[in-house]
Order: sequence, then structure tokens, then C-alpha cells
Amino acid sequence: MDFGIFQSLTDYGVLGFAVLALGYLVWHFLQKLMKSEEEYRNKFEELEEQYRSSLEKKLDESTDSSKSLKDTVLSLLSRKR
Repeated sequence: MDFGIFQSLTDYGVLGFAVLALGYLVWHFLQKLMKSEEEYRNKFEELEEQYRSSLEKKLDESTDSSKSLKDTVLSLLSRKR
């Protein structure tokens, strides 16, 4: 077997193979962790975009309602005079 830069570890026999196996497991775990982190980041960005659009919509509705209320109050006050 050719292990590239890790070839010297195979010279140590079982201990070398154990270190190679642990290194592989750590590498595999880190790859899985980075993939999971990327998926969480994408999901977060998606939810943030949905939240922002919903918030903007609510703010627009609130602004429109406030304008309507203001117009109604001003029209009522102007009638009393």
C-alpha cells in the first residue's frame, strides 16, 4: 500500500496503522462536520431571507395602516371645526 506522506507511519507496524486509522477517522469526522456546518449556514440564510421579507411586508402594512388612521383622524378633526 502507498500512503504518500504517511508512508513513514507504516514503518512502525501496528502503531503506525493505528495512527493512520485515527487520522482517517478524524479527517472523516471533520469533513462531516464542515458539511453539516455548511448546511446549517445555508438554512440560516434561507430563514433569514424569509424573515426579512416577512418583516418588510409587515412594516409596509403597518405604515399603510398608520397613514390610513392618520387620514381618518385628520378628516374627523376637520369636520368638527
